[in-house]
Amino acid sequence: MAPSVLFTTIGRRVQLARHFIDNGWIVYGTDSNPEDCAGQGVINSLFKVPRCDEPNYYDSLITICRTNVVNYVIPLFEPEMLELAKRKEEFAQYGANLVLSDEESLNICLDKYKLAQFFIKAGIPTPETFKKLEQIDAKTKWVIKPRTGMGGKDVHIVDSNEVHYFSNKVSNPIYQRYIPGQEYSIDVFITKEGRVLSVVPRLRLEVRSGEVSKSVTVKDEAITRLTIKLLNKLRINGPATIQGIKDNVTGQFYFIEINPRFGGGVPLTMEAGIPYADFLGGDYEQQLEVLHPYQVGLKMLRYDDAIFVSDKGMGNI
Repeated sequence: MAPSVLFTTIGRRVQLARHFIDNGWIVYGTDSNPEDCAGQGVINSLFKVPRCDEPNYYDSLITICRTNVVNYVIPLFEPEMLELAKRKEEFAQYGANLVLSDEESLNICLDKYKLAQFFIKAGIPTPETFKKLEQIDAKTKWVIKPRTGMGGKDVHIVDSNEVHYFSNKVSNPIYQRYIPGQEYSIDVFITKEGRVLSVVPRLRLEVRSGEVSKSVTVKDEAITRLTIKLLNKLRINGPATIQGIKDNVTGQFYFIEINPRFGGGVPLTMEAGIPYADFLGGDYEQQLEVLHPYQVGLKMLRYDDAIFVSDKGMGNI
């Protein structure tokens, strides 16, 4: 029987779903508003669920896993991850493997201030990061962003004299020293045993609404070494996308964020040859300490496409 995977809050992640479908998987998805979800035109079944902050959300996911014999559950929405991590054993009772890091690691990754402190303690280069307005200086520009959140929402790059004004526009802000340079995303996959199977740096050429729209795979041994050092310090597992920036003047690479999930630009990494479906399925064999190869210099140029569905509504689980 073909393996099956459930993506939570699948939304527009059509290319991610197709990767698994093309590799022989049964793909399920959830959405609180499935009639307006693009994934419905691609995956095997799309289930309506409550929002993750509403009662019965997590019970609804377990019901889907139990009634559909789901092998793997892959969360795509960060606000649900901590609660899901507490329920790994409950999902496992029904044969569903929750592909997610543990609570301790998630508490670090999902809190940008805690993550910055972790980087410093672990000797990982990162921009200076503060949580108090009075700690900033006038030496550089500053990045103001929410301490928690995803998708690049409410992120502002401002001069020091603008910090006070913009800090009032951000909920629970932190202040990160601005590094002028090239932005990178690094897609990684780590097994439950802590083996790093792939590290793929991508240069972010253009970003739209917090998600990369133009990107190119690169080979950078320094970034790859630093990434492996980081992953040996912070034990996460499954897919993750790490954000960083290389200083235009010094060439130093600084780590900024860790998204413990498939990032929005991961279709480029899949097209470059990273077999996530094989990684997850457990049949993949790879020599120890060897990373999976990928195509360097492959560029992704995104454009808008559309899924067309009849307006007939969707049923509940």
